[in-house]
Formats: sequence, structure tokens, C-alpha cells
Amino acid sequence: MSHREPVVIIGAGLAGLSAARALRRADVEVLVLERENRVGGLCRTETVDGFAFDYTGHLLHLREGRVRDMIIGELAGKLTEHVRNASVFLKETYVPFPIQANFGSLRPNLVKRCIRDFRRAAKAVMPVDPSFVRWARAQFGDTLAELFMIPYNRKLYIHPLEEMEPSWTSWSVPRPTAEEMEMAARGEDPGTFGYNAAFYYPTHGGIEMLPGMLSGGLDDIIALNTGVVRIDAERKVVTTDDGREIGYRSLISTTPLPALLEMVTEPSWNSAGIPAGGAKKLRHSSVVGYCLGLDGPVLRDEHWIYFPEANFPFYRVGVFTNFSADLAPEGASSLYVEVAHRPGEPPGNGSMGKQIMEGLKSAGIIPPGRRVVARRVLAMPYAYVFYDRNRKDHLDGILAGLREHSILSVGRYGAWEYSAMEDA
Repeated sequence: MSHREPVVIIGAGLAGLSAARALRRADVEVLVLERENRVGGLCRTETVDGFAFDYTGHLLHLREGRVRDMIIGELAGKLTEHVRNASVFLKETYVPFPIQANFGSLRPNLVKRCIRDFRRAAKAVMPVDPSFVRWARAQFGDTLAELFMIPYNRKLYIHPLEEMEPSWTSWSVPRPTAEEMEMAARGEDPGTFGYNAAFYYPTHGGIEMLPGMLSGGLDDIIALNTGVVRIDAERKVVTTDDGREIGYRSLISTTPLPALLEMVTEPSWNSAGIPAGGAKKLRHSSVVGYCLGLDGPVLRDEHWIYFPEANFPFYRVGVFTNFSADLAPEGASSLYVEVAHRPGEPPGNGSMGKQIMEGLKSAGIIPPGRRVVARRVLAMPYAYVFYDRNRKDHLDGILAGLREHSILSVGRYGAWEYSAMEDA
């Protein structure tokens, strides 16, 4: 292989573009292959009749550090900072999110049960290596677990929660102290919680502004409408969907890990620790985002709302125009409705649109008579990684085996993890 071979990056989403920027600055020859007709991955924004729809909620939760400084610096004056306004719709009541710090808004009998069960759980010993279900009961008590933690995540992850381990909760699920839980039971405000207590969002144009910024100056090294269908790890060659072969010195893949494993044709890599049929052992849930443009305002001012109860087919609703009024024509509003489903199976039973409208009206989000004047259905075949025992036992070996063949699998789906845009 010639030393002139480039580093090839599969995917021009946030992770791929960030890697390309870093390599370009280090004067490394690089080529980005993107199957879509523009960059961004799931951080694209689709426009329909004057409405701008993201692939559901893509918000910038920026911690202190280099990434925050870079994004805020390069998008200076183009971002608006928001303080989270989110709720859980439960028992016909809007409870401020996170519910574990605000359950005092529930009916008095439920409040008593929540704090009673939490006190019991606090005295018990956390199980060793628990499932998510056992972790939720031990962390918050049976009542809160049964009201929200278990049913909501069952709708989101689809697969049995008894087979899920809870390591992903370390940064994503707020955990109030015992004192703060007692404050919640008394109806007092214990303060803000969670990684998403505040966020940034573009003032104009939708979240696609972010990959647009990252791709600045990279047009000459990004090949659009170019998908990869095969990877020969022995020869270090990728084959594109138009039949071209491209050699590489190293390969950085941001494609979902199961799809990457299916593309690699060199069988000897199994000796490096990759289990047979590894792609099939990695589970995930898929999500469809139903994006709706309405002819008038919505009735809620939340940024997003969680729906744990089974009588609603969706697990979350977000209001685009509560992020930025610029995402809809003047006087109109827009929202997204998220429905999870098993990969390869359609969501719902064919009447999902009707069920969604009925649910939005019954929850008091849109008034009777409000018309949908624009819509877009956005499919996310890979949405949430399922943290089961197989992932825990085999992921490190799979990624190490790829690295031995000069393949780095990175990003939320490449590294097969639950992470935020900032991490990419």
C-alpha cells in the first residue's frame, strides 16, 4: 500500500466531520464518504412548506471545555440558550421533569407511596450487577419505578428491560439525594437536575447549522452520494455503491456498528476476538419521528414532554417552535412525535397518524380544530443502543478486533453507546 493512501472516513455526521477537521488540520490526507446528498447525518434539518423539521430533538447540552468553547465561538451570535422546560404527562397531570425530583405534583396518595417506597429502597442494599428493572426499583423505590422509570423505558427500548443493564444511566438519569426527594414529597423545589437542564439551539435554521459549520472548508474532501457496501480489511480497500474501490491507510467508521460488521469481508479477524455473528448480537430500538406543522399555536410551552403510559403510542413529544419560532411560518407552530419500534418492523398497526392526533388532543397539546398543514415522517433505523449483557461482554472485543485491522468505529452508533452530540 502506498503512503499516499488517505485516511477514509465513512459518514459525514458530527463524528465524521469532527475527525475530518482534526486530520485536515494535522495535514493528513483524508477522504470522507457520505451516502446522502448532504452532510449532517441525523443532524440534518428537512424543510416542508416553510416548516423546518429536525430528526426530532437535537439540542446542544454543552459542558465546560474545548468542545463548548469551539461551538459557541464558531457559532457566536447564532445560538440561543434555553433553560429546560419539560414535563411528564402522567395520570392526566403534567409533572415537571425530572419526575423523581417533582413527584409532589402528583395526587397525595401517590406522593405518599412514592416517598414511602423510596425510603424503603434507601435502606436496602443495591443488588450486585442488577438489571435495569432492579436498579430502578432500588434507586427510586417501587412506585416511581412503576409509574415512570419502567414503563417509559419499555416504550423507548422495546426489548425486555430485565435483560438491560443500567450503566447508561450514569450520566443520563438524574438522581436526587434523599434530602431532595424529601423536599419533592413536600412539594418544595429541590432545584434543577440532569445533563439537559440547559441547552443551546440555533436561533435560525434548525440544527443542520451545526454540521454546516463543521464541514466548512472540507468540500474538497467530502464525496456525497457515495455509500460503502464492502470493506476488505486484509487489502485495506472499501468498495462504494457504484463499484469503485478506494484504498486507505486507516478507516474511521461512523456507520452503526452492526452494519459495519456486515460490510467487513475479511474472515480472519474473528481470531482477534470478534464473536461469530457479532452484528446480530447487538440490539437496538428504531424510532420514527412524526413531524407536524400546524396552522396555529400549540397549547403547551414545554420544550418536550414524556409519555410513560401505554395508552399513548408515543414516548415523547417535542415542540420545535418552542426551541425557535423561526422553524415555522408566522402564526404557525410545529412539533415532533417520537414512536419507538423493533428494527425491521413498522411502528403501530397502520393507524398511527390517527392515534397520534387523538393523543395530542387528549393531552391538551393541540386544541380541537387545529389543522396539520405540513408533515414529514423521519425514520431513524438506529436510534437507541440496548445495553444488554451481550453488549457488555463483547463490545470491547469487537472494537479491539476492528482496531487491529486499522478500523476505528466511532460516534454514538459506531462506538455503540448512548451519548450526546457534544461527545461526537
